[in-house]
Order: sequence, then C-alpha cells, then structure tokens
Amino acid sequence: MATTVFKRDEVILLLGAGASVEAGLLDSSTMIDEIEKLISSDPAWMCYRELYRYVRSSIFFADGLDGVFDKNVPFNIERLVNVLDELLKKERHALCPFVGAWNPKLQEVAGDDFKNVRDFRNLIVKILRDEWVTLSETEKAGYYEGLLRFQRQYEHPLRVFSLNFDLCVEQSCELKNVQRGFDLRVWDWRMFDETLDDSHSLLLYKLHGSLDWYFKDGQVLYSDAPTKIKADEIALIFGTSYKLQYVDPFLFFAYELRRWTLDSARLIICIGYGFNDEHINGILGQALSRNNERKLLAVFGPSDDCDTLNVKIANLLGANPSQMIVDNSGARQFLESGLRISRLAENFPAEADLMVEIMDSAEGRSGFSG
Repeated sequence: MATTVFKRDEVILLLGAGASVEAGLLDSSTMIDEIEKLISSDPAWMCYRELYRYVRSSIFFADGLDGVFDKNVPFNIERLVNVLDELLKKERHALCPFVGAWNPKLQEVAGDDFKNVRDFRNLIVKILRDEWVTLSETEKAGYYEGLLRFQRQYEHPLRVFSLNFDLCVEQSCELKNVQRGFDLRVWDWRMFDETLDDSHSLLLYKLHGSLDWYFKDGQVLYSDAPTKIKADEIALIFGTSYKLQYVDPFLFFAYELRRWTLDSARLIICIGYGFNDEHINGILGQALSRNNERKLLAVFGPSDDCDTLNVKIANLLGANPSQMIVDNSGARQFLESGLRISRLAENFPAEADLMVEIMDSAEGRSGFSG
C-alpha cells in the first residue's frame, strides 16, 4: 500500500516560544516572573516598580470588565511591551483627541515626558536580547537540526514561520542553509520569491523580528554583533496590533503565513505555540475552515493533556476537532524523532486508499459497479 506523499508547500511549520524552552531560553510568561523579581531586588529596576504595577493592574482591570479574571488574563511580555509602546505614542495615539486628560497616577509613575515608560521599555528589550533569548551554549539548541533532516526527506524547500526572536534555527542549521530574506545585509522580500532558483533548505519567516535585526533609514538590516544594536533600534515587534502595521518585513511575513496556509498546505505543524495570539489564530482558523481535509498538528510539553488541548485549540480556531492532532512529546523529542515523513503520513489516508475512494465515488455517480 502506498503511503501519503507530501508535495511542495504541503507541509508548513510554525514555531512558538515553547519550541526554544528546552534550549534554555525563557518563554514570554516566565519573562514576566523575572521582571517581578528584578523590580523587587535589583536597584537598576526598582525605580520602575510603581510603573509596572500600574500597567499590570490596568491590564487586569480592563480584562475584568470583559469577564476575564486571574489566571485567565493573557498577561505576558508581549502584552506588557505593547502597552508601553502604546503609551509612548501619547498625543500621536488615535484615541488621544477623545481623552480629556491622562490619569493622574499614570502621569506620576510615567515621569516627565513619559521618560520612565521609554527607559523601562528599553531595559526590558535589552535584557531580553542579552540574556533571556540568547543561547549561552549553541549545542543546547541542537535539536533544531531536525528541521534540516526532515527537509532532506521532504525533498522540497521547507517554509518555517517563527514567532521567536532567538537565533536557534540559524545557529543550529547554519545560515548557508537558511533563507531569511537578506540581500547584501538588507532585507528584500524578493529573496523569498518562489521563482528564484533558491538552494536554501529552509525558508525562515521571522514574524516578530530577530535579535540581530535593526532599523536604519526605513530599512531592516542585520548585524553580526546583536549586543551592539541600540535597544530602540532593534527590529522586534510586540503585540497583535503591531503585526497589522503596513510595515515590511512584518506585513509581508503575515501575508505569507496566510498565503501558504490557505493555498497549498495539507498539514500545519505548530511547535511550542500557545495559541494566545488572536491574529495568528485567525489565520490558522481561516486555513482550516477553508479546507476540511487540512490538519493542524500541535506539539506541546509532556505535562499537557492531549484531549483537553484538542478541544481547546479547536474552539480557539473555530475548527473541527477532527482536524486537530495534539502531540505532547515536547519540542526536542518531536524535532529529533517525531518529525518524519512516515510519522506525519500516518495522519492521512494512504494514497492507494484515496484512489479507491475516488474510483468508488465515480462509479457511484455513473451508476456502474465493479
């Protein structure tokens, strides 16, 4: 019996923060825990304690008005930095003409000209880059080499979409094998053009930016020395609203995720993604609703219950639970041993079975039988 054969672009990968946790990097929720420790004990951070408490309590208050409380409030590093960025817009914010005055407590904790907000935001980005999502030992992320092993089985360029800032894919799979979209260090969308004779094994779309990217003169470039990039120049984005900006490369990446999940994909593999991003969920949900035969494989850690997650993800995406496949082996084990053509093919009818179904259906419509 023939097994399922995956054609070009029928397998798409999406990497979330959970994919890099086993490499020793922090996920977005753990980063919040670290901030709370720092503002309580580190003199360089303690001056932002009142600002942090004000922003955090405001977020929880706003969600409470919608009936979302306690642990159900999606509070993580992305949301925190996004709120700080929104505050920094001040008079440029779209809602400013409709607001009579700033909250007095906000003015107190934000400092003159919102200096505390700006400095706190940049301090978070700096420690995120220098410590939280920087590999101390490259070999800890060696399991990412599984992407290359799978690509060699697949025999087509593999499209990998990542929500992570880290360099795990690039350092484990080597830049010579990874197309990131740069031509002479300047980002250019045409490097992803499928008409190019591209010898790269992996096509990597970093939807939130990267530790080694920076903005300069309206362009995005990359540096071999990320720690030398100024915190306010690093090309990173936080929060759903920023993914909807008409700014490349981020607009292009969001379009490409929508394009390839809607177009050719039969299987979308999400590794370490927590399904907390409404914009990404919307793209995935639309892809699944457009094609009932399309499946989504979600890889979580060993402590997660597959049946519970299956229902939860289906509800979040507005999809049929039968389209969901949940694997709780963890990112490392999945990339090292689970990401195989033969294993993935088990989730689809064998090609021979498909041919029988098609022939039976055709005979039924014509009124003939064997």
